[in-house]
Amino acid sequence: MMHSNKNSPKSNKSKKYNFNDFTESHYNLLLKTAKKNYTFESFGTKSVDPHIILRHDVDLSVHRALALAKLEKKHNITSTYFFRLRSEFYNIFEKSVLSKIYDIIKLGHNVGLHFDLSFYENKSQKNLLKNLNWEKKVLSELLDKKISAFSFHNPDAKNALSISDYKLSQMINVYSKKIKNSYYYISDSNGYWRYSRLFDLLKNNNENKIQILIHPEWWQKSAMSPRMRVMRCIDERSKRTLETYDSILKASKRKNIK
Repeated sequence: MMHSNKNSPKSNKSKKYNFNDFTESHYNLLLKTAKKNYTFESFGTKSVDPHIILRHDVDLSVHRALALAKLEKKHNITSTYFFRLRSEFYNIFEKSVLSKIYDIIKLGHNVGLHFDLSFYENKSQKNLLKNLNWEKKVLSELLDKKISAFSFHNPDAKNALSISDYKLSQMINVYSKKIKNSYYYISDSNGYWRYSRLFDLLKNNNENKIQILIHPEWWQKSAMSPRMRVMRCIDERSKRTLETYDSILKASKRKNIK
């Protein structure tokens, strides 16, 4: 009879990186805990009371973004979802993806631009503003929604964090010096907690103003490693793409040769 090894490398990693944190059930717990001591505000707030700005950089999965948006709605919490025009993992122009973004907006959430500075070779101030303006216009017209904030994708790269302006292209820069100096920042980048564990931070209630960055793809129904979470998003997208192909052939009454 085989017995599981509680000290196996896999279990050690799970404990070290808090795999169990990144589930829908734990997200519910986090929202409940946060509401005990904080209100939720949007970018641009002037409130001095204890509050949280909750943001989502949607890097991999709009489907997971909608799942979290529904959970937040149940708690009457409003957050901001930042979408990419230059994503390798989803296409906001696809009908099914766009429909889910509309659903997120209908739930009462805000939307922003997730801007990939590394996509552009010329990173001068002039071109930065030109490209920000263009992506803002495209996203705004596509969603029929005002875009008032943006976040840099992978801000550690290409010196994006050195761009400290509070506003660019009439959008709030969520990495601006003004916001960084006013808010305690916590992130789940790459599927593990950066700087501190969110549950501990909320439970201890030592910070007056917090900016929380949650990437929806890390939050699944069951606990798993970050790489497995990425693979799950990719596999699901692959499955839906194949289903789309099959449905097109069926609708047009063409042969689906396998």
